Amino acid sequence: MNSCCAQPVEVIAADRHKSGEDCCLVTEKTPAPAKAACPVSGALSRKVQHRTLEHLVKPAKRGAIRNAQYYFCNEPSCRIVYFSNEEAPVFSVDDLTVKVFAKDQGNEVPVCYCFDWTRDRIVRQIEENGQSTASWEIAREIKAGNCACDVKNPKGECCLGEVNTFVKETKEMLS
Repeated sequence: MNSCCAQPVEVIAADRHKSGEDCCLVTEKTPAPAKAACPVSGALSRKVQHRTLEHLVKPAKRGAIRNAQYYFCNEPSCRIVYFSNEEAPVFSVDDLTVKVFAKDQGNEVPVCYCFDWTRDRIVRQIEENGQSTASWEIAREIKAGNCACDVKNPKGECCLGEVNTFVKETKEMLS
């Protein structure tokens, strides 16, 4: 288990666990710049691990993945998901096996890819109970070592930032 996942559940649930080199907020340890501009949107984008692409790019497209540093474009209006600042093909939303939370506003899109928390599931829980247990439930699973954010989440990192933001925005919208 990573050191950040050994922290108390309340620290994990608040998304304050991502610190240090051994955290589940994993980035490739390459000499490439930590961030690069998306060639389509220009959005400053963070590194993503090769294994994230290898798990999420459709099998028919995996052969196009190059031995280069890739980045995740988080810009909602851009269809590019992965790109490199080297000579390598880009991968769009159509090239992935999952819908990308940052780029697809659908209700069935995962906010948490490891434990199946969709927008709809969170909204329904807030409508029924006035709150969501998503962060706490995800935090307990993280602490138990059951997450696989690096290969299930297109961003290649922990989802709790998005989960907490989505819960907060949904509660404000519904109140």
